[in-house]
Amino acid sequence: MTTQLYRAHLADGSVRRVRVRVEGGARYVEGDRYPLDVPAAEAVAAHGRSRGWAVVSVSGPSSC
Repeated sequence: MTTQLYRAHLADGSVRRVRVRVEGGARYVEGDRYPLDVPAAEAVAAHGRSRGWAVVSVSGPSSC
């Protein structure tokens, strides 16, 4: 299992840190499952939008 930290940059200027891990053929963004063919940055942005965040960009990864 590999865990990395990504940053979701929001429209209001704030930044949310999001943990992403790859396990068992899937990518998990804070517990939400995404297929591995979805790039990590897209998965992080989708995760944020599903929580009502106005994601404008994603940066990372860095190790946790």
